[in-house]
Amino acid sequence: MSTTDALAAGRRARFRRSVVSFCAASATTVVLAAAVGFTGVLGSGGSYRPTGTEPPSGSTADPTATTPPGAVRCTPASCPHLGAPDLTQEEWDARRNRAREMLDDLLAALPAGYTVVRDDPLNPLDPMVSSSGIYQAYFTVRQGKQTGLVMVEVHTPQSPIGNRWQGDGCDLALEIWPYPRGTCQLVTVGQAKVGVAQARWSNEDPKRFAQWAGYRHPDGVLVKVAQISRPDRYWKAPPELKKLPFTAQQLADLAVSDRFHVE
Repeated sequence: MSTTDALAAGRRARFRRSVVSFCAASATTVVLAAAVGFTGVLGSGGSYRPTGTEPPSGSTADPTATTPPGAVRCTPASCPHLGAPDLTQEEWDARRNRAREMLDDLLAALPAGYTVVRDDPLNPLDPMVSSSGIYQAYFTVRQGKQTGLVMVEVHTPQSPIGNRWQGDGCDLALEIWPYPRGTCQLVTVGQAKVGVAQARWSNEDPKRFAQWAGYRHPDGVLVKVAQISRPDRYWKAPPELKKLPFTAQQLADLAVSDRFHVE
């Protein structure tokens, strides 16, 4: 199971309760507009904007993305494959509140000189959580006309994905994002040694640059903090950030920080 699949499963349960979801007309493929995992946000690939979510007047968000042909609005009755919730409402609420705290903390950590794009329907300020113990928050940032993305992802010891990634330091950092293969440096935060890796896609034009830190706490909670020079969820690519918001030391500090240590 990929991070995308796990987060999508969590969102499907939430969408079932609120009766808001998208599914393919074939009734075999679920289309989730916002359920994007670590590789989905930062790796190669495209996305779309659901009908009716055009950006507000004056927004700089890309206006060209459209709903894929065949995508239809459906309810749990017409899309029974959405599945049922596997956590109580109270448990879901607690996890959603924790994910919201993570988003708020990441927003507060953004250095001066960068603007959060709050009206971007392709990357909404909507943190995600799964029943298997995965939390994710990300948002678009801008400096002038240059646009990038910042995100944090947390895996509790119950996460089937986080448990697959072994090692620590650079071994861990390079394993949690194996493609494109990056280079890595060890950064010291107190008594911890944090792997901070970076890579640039060579098969894209314009190319994108990413940097990320990975750290596993002694209790098994794994934290990844990443920044990317250009989001891939735009069908028409904006100019990429020439200077990423965080330094390698700041990424490492965030990865070790208690603010993202989910208990």
